[in-house]
Amino acid sequence: MSLRTLPRLGVDDAGRLAPLLAAYSAALLHEEPGAPDEAYARALIDDHVAEIAGAELDGRLVGFAVYYDLPEAISRRRAGQLDDLYVDPACRGRGVAQALLERLVAHGETLGWVHLRWMVPDGNPAAALYDRLAERAPWRNYVIRIDRSVRW
Repeated sequence: MSLRTLPRLGVDDAGRLAPLLAAYSAALLHEEPGAPDEAYARALIDDHVAEIAGAELDGRLVGFAVYYDLPEAISRRRAGQLDDLYVDPACRGRGVAQALLERLVAHGETLGWVHLRWMVPDGNPAAALYDRLAERAPWRNYVIRIDRSVRW
């Protein structure tokens, strides 16, 4: 098994990312996966705010992490915000999520991040991994639903 992380996906990776995005969305929305949307994958990769790291197993893209570099007002420094992390279910348990998190931490060290933070939905299958690698923050995460038709 050859695991490799990619610090930032490029628009040429859109075709490989699109099926993972469709599967990730379907999993959180409790739906069947729709057709991969390569145009959306390209737009997300090309976004001027978000960055996307990727993970390959034996040359196949099997995971991604969408993250942001943000100001952190309390420390007067910068912080990383992990927004989405997904690993193909067939490839879980092989260190992919941990490798992606380690990649983000290393990237954050070069940018001077004070921390990397993220929110995890209840029932997330990676919660045990996160409990091993990180400490729980001393605050709760909340959401105000504006479009109440979207539930996750």
